Order: sequence, then C-alpha cells, then structure tokens
Amino acid sequence: MFMAYETESEVQLPTFEPWIKYSSLTQERLSIVANIIRDVRHEAVLQHEPARGDTNWGMGCRVYERTCFALQGYASKYPDWLIILPETKGLQFSFAIGSLPFRFYRGAPNDPPDRYRISTYGELHHQQMCLEIEGFRPLDGVLRIAVETSTGTLEVTAVSVVEVDDAGNPLAACAIPLGQRQTRNITVIQAKAVELAPPQLEPLAKIEEVGEVETNAATEDEDTKADTGS
Repeated sequence: MFMAYETESEVQLPTFEPWIKYSSLTQERLSIVANIIRDVRHEAVLQHEPARGDTNWGMGCRVYERTCFALQGYASKYPDWLIILPETKGLQFSFAIGSLPFRFYRGAPNDPPDRYRISTYGELHHQQMCLEIEGFRPLDGVLRIAVETSTGTLEVTAVSVVEVDDAGNPLAACAIPLGQRQTRNITVIQAKAVELAPPQLEPLAKIEEVGEVETNAATEDEDTKADTGS
C-alpha cells in the first residue's frame, strides 16, 4: 500500500494518490521504476571505495548514468508503458510512464533542483504526440521522481512521485513502496573434464643393444668414407 509522504523540512507537501489522478500511473508501474532506481544505486554503493579515491560526486555521476542505462534496458521489457524520450541535450534524460513524462533527481520532494522544475524538449514533444494521437490533455506542470538517500550508508531511503506546477513550485508528493531488493546469483562455470588416453611408453633399449647399434653405425660410416674417397 502507498504511504503518505512526510518530510522533516518546515515545508510539508500535501499528499496525493497518483494512480487515481493519472490513469497511466498504476501502483505496479511506479513500484517497478522505483525498485530499478533503488537497486542500481545499491550496486553502485557496493562498488564505492573511498579508500581508493572514490568520491561521492563520482558515485553520483556513476549512479545517474547507470540508472539511465537500466531504464533504457527495462523499456524493452515493458514496451507498452515504459518509454525513453529523445532529448536534444546530451546529459538530459527523460522517460514516460504511458502518456506522462518524468525525470528523476536526488533530493527531497519539496525541493527539486531548479533545472528539474521545467519541462524538457523530450517531455513537451511526448505530450504533444499524446495529445495529437490519443487526445490526452497535457500536464499543467511536470511530474518528477525524488530519490532520497542516507548520508551515512548512501543507500536509497525513499522514492516519491512529485507534482510541480507550471511556475516550478512543488504541489504534492506520494512515497512509492519499495519491494524486495533484487540480488544477482553468480554461477561459477567449470570446464568439463577431458579424458586423456594413457601415454604410450617405448621400452628402453638394453645397454648391450645400444652398444651393438653404435658399433654398426661406426662401421657403416667407415665404409661410406671409403666409397666417397673422404
């Protein structure tokens, strides 16, 4: 069940149920996206090594790139509703759940970064296409996914859907329940045993036989010299 979002900040955002207001945002779809974001960051945290020079800034860049990559991969698994939107700026990334475009950021729901308070080219283009093809009414503002993390463990503590109005002000938020973390099973593949035939050993010649061979060889050599005049 979805839970109302509570923040320790002085500004309390009202809560809302996105699946009631927006038909595309089912609880299952939102949970899938939230779990992808959570699991990608968890794997990055496991590989984070401050003792070898890794910084939180570097991990943040790694998490962002890997999250974009993971969502692109899952878009082929859920082609009916998870859509990657084309952007004109290289580092911008947006996606859509059905007809509704999204971007994600790390931070509190009530304080999205300024650049996440406005629509991107990809978002506007997607809404225009949905309006022309399916008749969906464009959003009055934007929808964002806020990813909160622990300052101690760096792990995800909450993932929320945030409504932002056309002036860039956060209106309401809803915390998405996170399911069980997916773990990767690693199987060690061993090569099949190859049966080799026993080695064939030649019997060693006796000392007497070796001497006889050497004597015969010396005799043949002398005869050859005589024949060739050497």
